[in-house]
Amino acid sequence: MNKDSSDFMLTEYERISTAFFGLRDQVNDWFKAYLTLIGFPLTVLAAALKIGTGNISASLTELPDIVSALLMLVSILGFFVTVSIISMRMEMILYARTINIVRRFFGDNDKKLVNFLILPTSDRMPPFYEAGRAIYWQIVFMGLLDGIILGLGVNNLFKTDWITSLIAGTGFVIIHLVVYRLFASIREKQWKVRFTNNLIPPQL
Repeated sequence: MNKDSSDFMLTEYERISTAFFGLRDQVNDWFKAYLTLIGFPLTVLAAALKIGTGNISASLTELPDIVSALLMLVSILGFFVTVSIISMRMEMILYARTINIVRRFFGDNDKKLVNFLILPTSDRMPPFYEAGRAIYWQIVFMGLLDGIILGLGVNNLFKTDWITSLIAGTGFVIIHLVVYRLFASIREKQWKVRFTNNLIPPQL
């Protein structure tokens, strides 16, 4: 095995691994920022209900316009935070696939090493669209919160009925999921697959 090539791939592996974990920390920080962002209007909402009529169901439809506008603004900002998290997750998957290729390089050049390669050596893993995994449910959670807040804001600011507000909120949740699926689909199409399968240790 060419030493220069090996040194380059090892350096690449270390750099990409560092970048991957850096992005993971950024995703966690952005999610914490999102929770803080969502927590602010909920606090304002709780205060508005407390000084309202005392009837929560009535108070929820009689919020001041400034509170309703704030709810809608925060839901839209929450959506953009979600998009940022999705984008960072796409970059993390890009790095993870690159790391897999580096493992593939060493496995192809040293057949004995294949027996010790437990992690993937395919550049189709992990998938850009991770249905049912942690990031998917995180996006669903964020979409639901944004949808509820948007629906409540629409109901009060535009004096709509609850059915219309429910449709608006549900539509907003769907937009979150569609954007995630669209981003993943675009990345998958842009990715040029070289090794579809993992290396398999030789059968003894």
